[in-house]
Amino acid sequence: MNASTLNSTLPRPRVAGYAGDVVAGWPLVGRAEELDWLLESTTAGSCGALMAGSAGVGKTRLVAEVVARWRARGRECRLFVATRSAGSVPLGVFADIAETSEVDPLRRIRDVVAAVSAPSAGGRVLVVVDDAHLLDEQSALVINQVVRLRQASVLLAVRSGEMPPDAVSGLWKDQLLARLDLQPFSPEVTAQLAAAVLDGPVESSTATALWRYTRGNVLYLRHLIDGERAAERLTRRAGVWMWDGRPGMSVPLSDLVQASIARQPESVLTVVDVLAVADPLEIDVLCTLTDPAAVEQTQRAGLVTFDLDAAPALARLTHPLLGEVRRAHTTPARLRILRGRVANALETSGATTSLIQTVRRAVLRCESDQPPTAEMCGQAALAALKLSDPLTAQQLARHAVAAGGGRNALLLHASALAHCARYDEALAVNAAQRRDASSEYERVLLTLNRAAILTSKDDSAAARELAAIESAANACGLRRPYDAVVAWAATARDEFIRGAEAATAALTAEGWFNEFFELFALAALVSANSGLGRYEQMTPPAERAYDLAYNTTASSTFSFLIGLYHIDGCYTSGYLQAATELAERLNRAPGDFPNAFTYRALYTGAAALGRGDLATARARCRESLAITLSAESLWISRVATLNLTIATAMTGDAETANTLLARYQPLERYPGGARMTYTYLLARTWANAAAGLTSHAIALATEAATIARTNHLAHEIFARQTATQFGDPTHAERLSELTSCVQGPRVIAAAKHATALRDRDPDGLAEAARLYEEFGDRVAAADAASQAAILFRSNGCRGAALTATATAHRLAAATGADTPALRANTTKDPLTARQREVIALVAAGLTNRQIAERLVMSVRTVEGHLFRASQKTGINTRDGLAAALDTTHH
Repeated sequence: MNASTLNSTLPRPRVAGYAGDVVAGWPLVGRAEELDWLLESTTAGSCGALMAGSAGVGKTRLVAEVVARWRARGRECRLFVATRSAGSVPLGVFADIAETSEVDPLRRIRDVVAAVSAPSAGGRVLVVVDDAHLLDEQSALVINQVVRLRQASVLLAVRSGEMPPDAVSGLWKDQLLARLDLQPFSPEVTAQLAAAVLDGPVESSTATALWRYTRGNVLYLRHLIDGERAAERLTRRAGVWMWDGRPGMSVPLSDLVQASIARQPESVLTVVDVLAVADPLEIDVLCTLTDPAAVEQTQRAGLVTFDLDAAPALARLTHPLLGEVRRAHTTPARLRILRGRVANALETSGATTSLIQTVRRAVLRCESDQPPTAEMCGQAALAALKLSDPLTAQQLARHAVAAGGGRNALLLHASALAHCARYDEALAVNAAQRRDASSEYERVLLTLNRAAILTSKDDSAAARELAAIESAANACGLRRPYDAVVAWAATARDEFIRGAEAATAALTAEGWFNEFFELFALAALVSANSGLGRYEQMTPPAERAYDLAYNTTASSTFSFLIGLYHIDGCYTSGYLQAATELAERLNRAPGDFPNAFTYRALYTGAAALGRGDLATARARCRESLAITLSAESLWISRVATLNLTIATAMTGDAETANTLLARYQPLERYPGGARMTYTYLLARTWANAAAGLTSHAIALATEAATIARTNHLAHEIFARQTATQFGDPTHAERLSELTSCVQGPRVIAAAKHATALRDRDPDGLAEAARLYEEFGDRVAAADAASQAAILFRSNGCRGAALTATATAHRLAAATGADTPALRANTTKDPLTARQREVIALVAAGLTNRQIAERLVMSVRTVEGHLFRASQKTGINTRDGLAAALDTTHH
């Protein structure tokens, strides 16, 4: 068989209509550097490269891409795929080439070397071998000779952890082939690939879970996504892909994972099985439950990794999917026995009992053949709440109730259910407790708990419940807890002054109090001061609440709600950098349950909206909407919907903004107080502005300001600022009044903005734009700068107009905003293309002589271009021309 025939019969990689970076249906994401390196290393003048990586990491995908790229450039490529069966036969991978009649093995090898490497039509051939670690010794020698004799360029792909023939490994050891160790994808790249494959954004916790289960292994990721989509557990909601729960392990994925461990001895599989029920596990404990030699063998096989930096050192399954598959193929009875053994070993290990250990032991006991005591479950449920895991807490509390834990277990169960936003179930447990109350004191405490749950549920019945027990609370010495819940309920109804007074009374009076009720009082105080624009009074109770939530027996899940009030206060006051930093800090706090993910998305979205990062704001608000919440806890999704509407409308997308508003309206049957009414009006304001209905938008913003005037002073400022951005000059007096009673830089900038607009003062508008940008509100800064440019232009100040326009366009480009003020400030470019080119070089710092040399013209011509540009713009300095350069890029 000659080389030409050989090339025509060699299998080509599956290329699904090769175009750009798509091969075999999946996009090539996150491998640009590796692909460039491989192409550079396999040029016609090179010896080639060896690529190593674990199974499923994407070696074959990159091999196919390299071959496709070179073939697209007209290069001859020959692709061979080694297999285990072919490896048992000399020259097996080259079976179609090797002459069977030749008895001299060396001559056969020389003939194969020639056939593999000889070009059919000129040029240097690229010889590619996938899974080269499976080559037999003679096939490996063929490749070795091709490289050493420089007959062709070579690309080899081998699996990490496997021992290739010496003739292959010697090529990179002797530095004849460059070596690339291909790593699994990072969490970030895994998320990018999932989004590209699914053709849409992937919710953050879903992206994290996809990486956690696959550890960036592309093959596992592909089967996981395919299986979960087919099972309708991975679905698109609110335009975002969401995944419910653990994978169901599709047959192809299960077979793939099983095949990876099929040849392992039983002792190794036992180690995997123990970790399948308790991953991670202390190495010392694992060695007491299994053969230590088998533990080492499991680690060498790449099935387990050791975290020696942990204290104590931990063993983890390399891929959580191993645990999923082993659990699916193990009988329930054996799993229960294994969990019991692990629980016993943990209890006798002598290790320090941490919150995590307390929860792990109880969970293992609950799912083992050795059920736990009510006391163990109760302690573990409290620990789970401390760890911001209310889902596990309510399961453990339910076990505590079933094990005879009595009143304390029921109280804990109701609390955990409320933290999961399962309010009706929590109220049902509370009702049963109140019926069985043994004293008036206990009944009042339980009624206070009921009122707190009703408030969290957004149920106005809380106020009636509280009014009915005020006298009883006083008589029982429960005034401080009573005031704490009153404060919580009052702020939920936007009665901020009353809420602040009741919270202060609860926190400063004498009498019995505990951390549970203190958190309610602190939350109310943060919410009230946020709404009233008292930034300095808001921060200390917020910090005290975080300290309580994270460092005491109180549930840390409460910190999520307090964080939302805190961020809102920073946002409305104009402390946008503080809002961003707070969102980042709260997102690092523990919490692995749906409501936590929702809050985190909401935090980041609100902070991004405040600073005009509209793309991030839209993405994160969509995530918050997509995460499944209890039907009883709709208010978070309502806030996310309205923030998403505002961010969308700020980009000028009126159609999508109005679609979002239409989805919001059915939720109006739920009470939400002035806060929700104000936010809804503000969303409508921006939607109308995006549609060009500016007068209607101004009327809605003014209505929102009127509603907010009684209690929501910070939000009133925001509404009046918005109306001013749309060109309403009537808010200067009220905003100036508010500078004396509301804290933060926003009110100062908004008052300056409104006053300058009323007085038709372009310099004042430019100053307002500077103030807005200084504290981070880039959309408002762009609007004020646009309004300044229009007035400068009408006054004949062309240079100042161009400078203000440049500021507006720069901010619009950075934020993606498209507002009425920006649209009103559209002007024809007064400069020619050549003048712009000259000014661009001025902006780059070049002298006139350097510009002349660069553009091949005389210095006098450069000076002429600058002179005429100065005449057209009214700007007389080089720096001024450079600053105004981008005005027509908008």
